[in-house]
Amino acid sequence: MTINLAEDAIHALNRAAAVAAREGSDATTPRHILAGAISQRDPALIEALAELSLDLGALPGSMRDAPETYGGHLPFTPPAHEVLAAAIEASTAAGHDRTGSAHFLVGVATAGDEESRLVLEEWGMDGDALAAALAAQTDDDSDEPEAGGEGPDTAAGDTPDPGAGSPAATIVTALLLALCLACAPDASPDTPPPDDPDPRGAARLRGA
Repeated sequence: MTINLAEDAIHALNRAAAVAAREGSDATTPRHILAGAISQRDPALIEALAELSLDLGALPGSMRDAPETYGGHLPFTPPAHEVLAAAIEASTAAGHDRTGSAHFLVGVATAGDEESRLVLEEWGMDGDALAAALAAQTDDDSDEPEAGGEGPDTAAGDTPDPGAGSPAATIVTALLLALCLACAPDASPDTPPPDDPDPRGAARLRGA
């Protein structure tokens, strides 16, 4: 299975980890993912919410002000793994080439825990309606950078296992690797250029 994360999805997961760290949590939960995706304010999500007459301002401030970056690493809880897997399935079902941050809301509505789904219920968001609104949108960002990985071939030994061999574990293992690769800073070349001959010495040689 090929997993392609849109750039906004990567940033949303960084925001989710930042929210978890801010709250002193030792893992990222579905509610943290929800806060990260909402705070990212991807245009696709804003457009879909407008169609559903949902106002972001009606949500608690903590769901809308996730910090932009987080420099550490936090694992996902098993329910969060299920949310990410459901988000990937939703984007695939919609025929989208990439999983965006808006799909994370569909993932929460589909597979979130009671706490995160209660946030959506009180907000009045229907997961099926959001999925339909997103499916009606076309992928017009084909030039956007991707972060991808092959599910069966990218399992890393140091990735937390939510359950032995579960489909969600396989998908999220690849997703975590893609996230790490996408967020790794580019290495800057440190090799100094070769020494140039002393121009004054060259001039003396020519004048000799």
